[in-house]
Amino acid sequence: MSTTRKRVRTLARIRKPPVEIGKSASVVVLLVFATLVVASFWPRGSMASRDIGCAMAQSTREREICRALSEALEWTWLGHAIIAPGWRLTWPGLRRVYCGQNIAAADIPALETLARAADWRLETGAANLLRLVAASGGKSDEPETSIFNPQNPDYLLKDGCGR
Repeated sequence: MSTTRKRVRTLARIRKPPVEIGKSASVVVLLVFATLVVASFWPRGSMASRDIGCAMAQSTREREICRALSEALEWTWLGHAIIAPGWRLTWPGLRRVYCGQNIAAADIPALETLARAADWRLETGAANLLRLVAASGGKSDEPETSIFNPQNPDYLLKDGCGR
């Protein structure tokens, strides 16, 4: 074999990158892309936190109810047609707060104050607790299809607070 041929073969081997380098680069690029995708859908601000503004509550009872609502928040999907994870109050969580805090008609003033909160999760949670108080007092004007209507088979408190 001639010297020229040997040089050409040697140069071909040197210039040809090993397959492992190509695979490593592909993995790095894939990881960077995946990180960017996850970061773009990660909730920002208050949705990534259970802080719903309980520090602003004035009375002791408001703080107790607010903290219970905050603790009942679950990490779940918020959107229907979009990827939107975050902390929100679910129906079972609302039931736990109602039963665990023994929410009653005496709590209406505290709940009305919390229902005007800046954080929509606290506002909605307090408003839904007010709906449960009204239903338990027989003063509900909820439609038959509402889970807040005691006549509905899916009523949120159909089994009471026992289970």
